[in-house]
Amino acid sequence: MTRKPSKQSDATPAAQVAHLMGEMTEVALAGQVVGLKILAAKMEALSQVMPVLVGAEPQADAEGRTDAEIEADFDNMPV
Repeated sequence: MTRKPSKQSDATPAAQVAHLMGEMTEVALAGQVVGLKILAAKMEALSQVMPVLVGAEPQADAEGRTDAEIEADFDNMPV
């Protein structure tokens, strides 16, 4: 983001506010992008550290299982 030289004294107050709101929106979006990049880097680092369990992949054919078998896989602890 680069600041463009402009004559703010010639602009109306409404135009000045609109310009400032545009700058504020750009800064807010840039901040979100930085936060998401940090989150992606952390997730990538964790994926390299966490062990992979062989055979822990979810079953592709859930149709052959009964409702009781599917429910047994969930943690049904009351809150």
